Parts: sequence; C-alpha cells; structure tokens
Amino acid sequence: MTTNMIISKMVGRDMTQRFPERERHIGEVILKAEDLTSIHPKSFRNVSFELRRGEVLGVGGLVGAQRTEVIEALFGLRALSKGKIFINDKEVKINSPIEAKKHKIALLTEERRATGIFPILSVVDNTSVAHLASYLNKFHLISDKRRKTDAVTHIKKMNIKTPTVSTLIQSLSGGNQQKVLVARWLLTDPDILLLDEPTRGIDVGAKYEIYTIINDLVGQGKSVIMISSEMPELIGMSDRIMVMSNGILTGIVDREEANEE
Repeated sequence: MTTNMIISKMVGRDMTQRFPERERHIGEVILKAEDLTSIHPKSFRNVSFELRRGEVLGVGGLVGAQRTEVIEALFGLRALSKGKIFINDKEVKINSPIEAKKHKIALLTEERRATGIFPILSVVDNTSVAHLASYLNKFHLISDKRRKTDAVTHIKKMNIKTPTVSTLIQSLSGGNQQKVLVARWLLTDPDILLLDEPTRGIDVGAKYEIYTIINDLVGQGKSVIMISSEMPELIGMSDRIMVMSNGILTGIVDREEANEE
C-alpha cells in the first residue's frame, strides 16, 4: 500500500491534494512580539517575531522546544519576566485569557480532551461556552434559543457531523470534536488564532477540512499562528515557519525556501 492508497481507502475518495490551494494576500503587521522571556528560567527566552494580517505563521521544533509555552504566553496563560506585545502597533498587556479575548485573540489548545472539550456537555454547550456573555438577556439569563441558532449555523458551515446539537460532544469523532472547538472560537470573532497542533489525532479527511477552514479564515484577513510537529503540514500550510529549539527562536524560514531538512 502507498500513502495515497491508504488515504483513499480511509476517506472513500482519491485526495490528489493533501493541502488546499489558496490565494495569498498578506497585509500589514497585526501582532509583534519583542524579546518575550518566560518567568521560568528553563522555558523560552528572547523570542521576537511579527505576524501579518492574512498570514499563517507556522511554528516548528521538537517536543520540548517551548513552542506551546510561547503561544500560551500570548494568550495570558503564562507569565513573562520581560518582553512586549504589540497589536496594531499599540503595546498591550495580556495577563489572562479574558484580556486576550478582549484583544480578539483565540487559542485552540494542544490537548483536545484534557484542555479543550467539556466531554459531559453537549455540542451546543461546547460551541457557545467562550461567548456566553453575548447571550444574556435583559434579566441576565442565557438565551438558549440564540445559543442553539448559532450552534446550528456553525455545524452547517463547518460540516460537523453530529445527530443533534444536544448530543454529548464525547460521542463525536476526534475530527468533529476539533471542528466544534474551532467553531467555539469563531463565535468570538477573533482577529488572531493561535492553533496548537490543530490536526493531531484526527483522520486525513478531517485534516483537509481543518486546512480549508484555516485558509478561509486567512482569506477573510484573519491571522493564524499554527504549531505543528508534522513537517509536511508546516510546509504545506505556512507562509513562514518559525523554528524553535530549547526555548530559543533559531530562525524564520519563508515558504519558498522551506524543506524538511
């Protein structure tokens, strides 16, 4: 069996392209990180980079390179000993996920089951949980009707396979769980999406759908930072690849120059 034969047997059709094509319209710098250094001495240090509007910035490196820790710092989950973060040329302080959300940043975590889904809650609960404040009525009660309407809209838009919106998310496949988590953050209308291993543990057909969603988002002018341990994924999806090793940014490679070596 070749790789392509296995893929076609899994998804029920030939996939001539592993990664969807997209037109690239990269704009101005939307996020700038200067000299980010963790409060923990054995974590990342002196990390500086820029993210442009409409760009997918890949982050490569071995396990332990502190890739996750850097984007968690951008989301206010990890404390910095020094460093500055600028959004649209304005310096911001992000000390919590609540502040990150106010600056239109979203984080899809690496471990879907441990830190992503609420397994004993429904698809509609998991979709709406990051956006609950917008569903409060004048009595400060949550409007279930509006939550379900938004959930149904995103289920259709993202081709999420679920019997109903009331189905427990733990009964969905890994790929559909991941798409629910993406839908959760799209409801908050972010400008910057931090995606940590977005296709880990899902089948190749669902991966392609996630890639298509990412391309659609950057096509709308949103910006993505994507951590991946899969070299072909980084090369196939990224406009630039930021390489990290032992907590240090060792280089940034343009898409045209990137190869696995």
